[in-house]
Amino acid sequence: MANHSILYTIRRMTAAVLAAAFVLGAAGCGQRAQGTASAAAEGSSSLAAPEGTAGSSSAPDAVSDVGEDVNSPEAGEGADVVIQIETDSPEFDKLFAENPIDASYVKEMADAVSTLDMVAVCRKYAELWEAEIDGGMEKLLSLATDDREVYRKEQEDWETGRDANLAAIDEQAGAGGSLSQLNAASERMDFFRTRANQILRELYSYDPSFTYVYEDGGASGEVSAAG
Repeated sequence: MANHSILYTIRRMTAAVLAAAFVLGAAGCGQRAQGTASAAAEGSSSLAAPEGTAGSSSAPDAVSDVGEDVNSPEAGEGADVVIQIETDSPEFDKLFAENPIDASYVKEMADAVSTLDMVAVCRKYAELWEAEIDGGMEKLLSLATDDREVYRKEQEDWETGRDANLAAIDEQAGAGGSLSQLNAASERMDFFRTRANQILRELYSYDPSFTYVYEDGGASGEVSAAG
């Protein structure tokens, strides 16, 4: 329970930081549902990150005055450990909320015995979500024949701003002790996880039965939480 309480505190800190970090770079895919191409027709695309619920980048109400709890860490441990993301598709949101990467992350985080262990877990899953970005984009580009160049440009923009975003995350976390390291590692993981969510939302429009790189063995064989 102590680990979940620490992560709950980190999540409240993350909520205030992620929005600022994403301003520095192009966020993500345009959240276009299949069959709607008005943005593409106008020659533009939405670069806003998907809205989140309590603890997400667009939920300032989730961060209250110091000492005031807006949620009970004990009431929803898994939801407190991972940031819940909302897109324009409740069906996709439900599917993503049950993804195997988060499930393994929550388990490993619960088993971590020190703050430095938790930092290592966050760094590990940041790499897993980065693999989902690469794998998901590859699948998306193979299917989105009409919008392929739009998606390709959005990804290039995200990659251009990646280093600046990560530097902002590190700077915001500060150069303190292990808790500062945990804050930075957690936000870095959320940075990659949020982008993966954006890409997978678009992929879902073309292939509702898509699979994760983690499931396909591209990354899970090396760093799977299950071993």
